[in-house]
Amino acid sequence: MTTSSSTERSRGAGGGPHGATPSARSWRERIRDPAEPLYTIAVAADLLGVDTQSLRRLSTAIDQGEARSSGNQRRYSRDDLERLDDALQLAADGHKPSRSPPSSS
Repeated sequence: MTTSSSTERSRGAGGGPHGATPSARSWRERIRDPAEPLYTIAVAADLLGVDTQSLRRLSTAIDQGEARSSGNQRRYSRDDLERLDDALQLAADGHKPSRSPPSSS
């Protein structure tokens, strides 16, 4: 059985803002960064207390430009969670997201 040190472990794809390449920043820097998209939709939904489908609809309704990992999974940052929580609170208070009128060309 072969063991590898933590410096020899491969870092999977992801880590950058768009998940295309591994980040040059350390994991400590990334965890401290509120804009780093770290949370999958399942984790974000659990933290916000909603189901994943509701979170998808809410993200679409408020035009949340969430990051995607290399596997095309949605990722949310702490900043995203703050905005989504604000939107959920507004919805609970009876407000509906406004939709921009279609642009005419």
